[in-house]
Amino acid sequence: MLRKTTICMKGPEAAQLFQNSLEQTVLAVGAHLVLATVLRGPELVVIPLLVPFGRTRDLFVAHSRGAAPRSFGMALTASPSVASYVVAAGLILVGR
Repeated sequence: MLRKTTICMKGPEAAQLFQNSLEQTVLAVGAHLVLATVLRGPELVVIPLLVPFGRTRDLFVAHSRGAAPRSFGMALTASPSVASYVVAAGLILVGR
């Protein structure tokens, strides 16, 4: 079970975290809206599987001490968005 981690950040570090969170959220929402547009009826079940965004964002914040944990959290957070864009682009290219 994950423990609740309290992190106190001030100044530029907090601003960078909030900026990154905003960027990731905008990319995720856009990706999932595009994907929802090109998927059909029963295929829409895929979207909840691509949205572990909140949990991975928590991991990013909790482990944002150092480059390696940050890059791991960033990859986990961005991968559902990238997957959504790739699937949507593929479906658009094949004419759906």
